[in-house]
Amino acid sequence: MNNRVLLSEDINPEGKKLFEGKAEVIIAPDTSKATALRLVKEVNGIILRATTIVDDEVMANAPNLKVIARTGVGVDNVDIEAATKRGILVCNFPGMNNLTVAEHTVAMIMALSKQIVHMHESVTSGNWSERFSPFQTEVEGKTLGIIGMGQIGQMVAHKCMTGLGMNILAYDPYFTGEKEGSGIVFTNSIEDIFKQADFVTVHVPNNPNTKGMINASLLKMMKESAYFVNTSRGSIIDEFALIEMLKNKKIRGAALDVFTKEPLPADNMLHSLKNVILSPHCAGSTWESNVRIAKGAAQAVLAVLSGKLPDQIYIYNKQVLSQLGL
Repeated sequence: MNNRVLLSEDINPEGKKLFEGKAEVIIAPDTSKATALRLVKEVNGIILRATTIVDDEVMANAPNLKVIARTGVGVDNVDIEAATKRGILVCNFPGMNNLTVAEHTVAMIMALSKQIVHMHESVTSGNWSERFSPFQTEVEGKTLGIIGMGQIGQMVAHKCMTGLGMNILAYDPYFTGEKEGSGIVFTNSIEDIFKQADFVTVHVPNNPNTKGMINASLLKMMKESAYFVNTSRGSIIDEFALIEMLKNKKIRGAALDVFTKEPLPADNMLHSLKNVILSPHCAGSTWESNVRIAKGAAQAVLAVLSGKLPDQIYIYNKQVLSQLGL
């Protein structure tokens, strides 16, 4: 057993079981680049979570590295160009946590509308009179504005429309699915979403076209009674502008799972705002999704280390295949 696989962070035990008798597993004690540089020297594969950065310098320190498996969809923390030049396969796992993210989004919508976190704090602090708060709202009949109608956006739309009785207003200039008869109103203007929606939720990939797409101008179009939800990526929104809107109560609240800088710095003003619900980039993480992704990542790494290829749907930099003569 000569193969070594580095886990940048621990993964679900069901994934680790697959390496038994096939590869030595090394679990990094922390997610720093210095630790990655030290541990990659003799590894053949890396299973990477969201925090550790694997750039060209890290890859240069890993002469035997053949495959990087990213436990999720986003590959922001991998230098794809460097990996491709070095003939290193990069795998990601689209779709495996779509349901998980969609459910988390719906949970955030409900938590905002029912003021769940605030009401919990009211009980624990002895402020029972908050039961008469005027800020709890019903979601039935309210308009949910969805930016990005990929699989997650569609799941959110279906759950909120059929399960909660919400009206769906969607914006996605790249959507090619069926619109007629869906019950969803599509708009060609992202401004319509911010002007009309009672809740705005974003489900777009992180790329140069989406970075900063939710700017101060759009946020200022929102109703004062509206809520903003982001389980996508922190980079797509002007975080400072959102903080200003929340601080000055120009919108009623927000629920955020992702941030411009992660982990969220202790001095970020979001910590001090009472009209936000925060979660630690965990929208795609449940026991079930972690099992799916851990096993998928392990299987992809083992396939490469045994001289085979993982399912091509999971190979992110397919251009490397021609370099490898495959």
